[in-house]
Amino acid sequence: MPLGELEDEAMGKLLLVGIEGPIRTMLGEVLPLEDFKLESASSGFEAGIQAESLHPDGVIIDFAMGRNEALMIAQNLRKNADYNDTVLVGLISDDDSASGFDRTLFNETFRKPFDIALLAERVRTLVNRKKTLA
Repeated sequence: MPLGELEDEAMGKLLLVGIEGPIRTMLGEVLPLEDFKLESASSGFEAGIQAESLHPDGVIIDFAMGRNEALMIAQNLRKNADYNDTVLVGLISDDDSASGFDRTLFNETFRKPFDIALLAERVRTLVNRKKTLA
């Protein structure tokens, strides 16, 4: 029997923005499909559309898409009251300095290369905490 909206409320919804194929695949393997719904976006525009339709509990943004675009996505989400409690995680490469931007935009940042299981566990913890407080 489909649970519809109840199922959606129990399931964590993640939006993966600019995430490359291998990382997206590995996240799908370590975050169980019965616990998380994963959607992808490759640009800021697409992320905005996906965020409106999905209302994600968490957004993981890969800075590999471009530092300015990644920061713009995070800033736009934080400006919108509907996403004030959305968990934001930034994936930063060694080439991209973690300094020079407002780190308070993100709940967490991970520097590449990172342990995908650690990322998944941290995302799971943050999203579950958000859902408990909601």
